[in-house]
Amino acid sequence: MRLDRRDYEAVLSFLEEAHAVEEPAPFTPHLLDRLASVAHCELATFFEFAPGTNLITVYVPCSNEEPEWRGVDDGWWTCTRTVELRRWKARSTGPVALADVFPRRLRVEPDFNLNYGEHGVADEIHVSLDRDRRWTAELGVFRERDFGERERLILQLLQPHLAALYRAATLRRRLGAASDAARLLTRREREVMTHVSNGLTNAEIARVLVIEPSTVRKHLEHVFEKLGVGSRTAAVAKLRTQGSHTAQPSFRDARAGEEIVSRAVTATRRTRIRAPVAAAPGASPDSATLARVRPTAS
Repeated sequence: MRLDRRDYEAVLSFLEEAHAVEEPAPFTPHLLDRLASVAHCELATFFEFAPGTNLITVYVPCSNEEPEWRGVDDGWWTCTRTVELRRWKARSTGPVALADVFPRRLRVEPDFNLNYGEHGVADEIHVSLDRDRRWTAELGVFRERDFGERERLILQLLQPHLAALYRAATLRRRLGAASDAARLLTRREREVMTHVSNGLTNAEIARVLVIEPSTVRKHLEHVFEKLGVGSRTAAVAKLRTQGSHTAQPSFRDARAGEEIVSRAVTATRRTRIRAPVAAAPGASPDSATLARVRPTAS
């Protein structure tokens, strides 16, 4: 099967709207509604997990779902359905469908598939968005009927673009936190911290700024008090973007950080869309309004 012109137009329209999002989370409920429409399904949800845990730190539902995450019992994470799906996801780099793991007779068994028992969801497709920490951030789409080959192709096509949207949102969050901290400081305090972040000693900073070392120490005392830290290292860490294995922009130039985000967005827009390898076909789409569904962390 090949996607037709209308499919590509729907994908491009979705991505154009997605690139306009400037919120800390990469997706809004309205945008997830758009994705559900493109994928011909009832629900689309974004989850972000604390690495190595079942703790959901970010939850963005579409408009058909409950706006707040209410949690699940421990049995959900240890049931056969979740454990086997996690194993399958650990071996995969692309989107994973529930239908790839279990036959339909099990997926429509309420005691086996709690999502079906509670919400009528018989099939799901999960897409990992963080290439460095796989399955700590994922987007899931959910449907009453089995997903077809068209929907699988669309999610394969979208995966690199969805991952780029997630990276851009992560950078926005980090830049926002750094900017908030930097705004607490005076211009001179920011100058001092710029040199501290570059490894200069108090005496070296004093020579560069043509001030006394005691004045540098006084500026640092004010910085520590404002940021609620007790050392130069902690102050720098608070003012820098944190928690990434990649190169990170300094708080010194918020505009440069914004340009990084802009370049990342522009690069994904220019990426040539390629049709992915076909997957197993499924049933035709169906529509319904469902309640919240349960996630599956890795």
